[in-house]
Amino acid sequence: MSDPRARYVPEKTPWGLVILLGSLTAFAPMSIDMYLSSLPAIGADLGASPAQTQGTLAAFFAGMAIGQFIYGPASDRFGRRPPIVVGVAIYILASIACALASSPEMLIGARFIQALGGCAGGVVARAVVRDRFNHTETARMLSLMTLIMGLAPILAPLLGAALLVAGVWRLNFWFLAAFGLVVGGASLWRMKESRSAETLAQAMSESPFGAYMALLKQRRLIGYCLPGP
Repeated sequence: MSDPRARYVPEKTPWGLVILLGSLTAFAPMSIDMYLSSLPAIGADLGASPAQTQGTLAAFFAGMAIGQFIYGPASDRFGRRPPIVVGVAIYILASIACALASSPEMLIGARFIQALGGCAGGVVARAVVRDRFNHTETARMLSLMTLIMGLAPILAPLLGAALLVAGVWRLNFWFLAAFGLVVGGASLWRMKESRSAETLAQAMSESPFGAYMALLKQRRLIGYCLPGP
């Protein structure tokens, strides 16, 4: 049976889907860059040491690294939409917890959970592209998504600084909760299930841990991964 993606050539760029998927991948840069200007204010408000305020950033990176190992296999087994719903819901609740944090430890823990939820968008968005487009169109779609995602590191610090001037550092996390609500709602409304039966069958026939171990044995893959941030 031929691959249906090989027969699909869109007549025009699906900008609605591009913007939605680009927004899903923007959770990480928005969550990282937006609050950086607020770190001194966070330390002063919560009585946190410089190491503790920096720990809020390290906790987010740790959550991002761990969460991606979960959502990849989950999206193959349960479909693309459920991990997005679960991940965005976790992200929203964790963002609210960040906004209400009363101690450095609470903020660090909430940031870790926020990252566990937010990384679902980046993982599943790329899987959706792989599902729906052939190899040529996949490269084009990923490039367009990167352009949209690239706006986040530019706009997020400016927006974060403006919110800090307008109020307190907690507004950053209230904004991120609202951002998650909007993107999550748009995903439920516009994103159709795209996982194929073949992907499900392959996922059910293999162990995620075995698959990861097989990847770790690929020297070329490790070589590509090591220079990455």
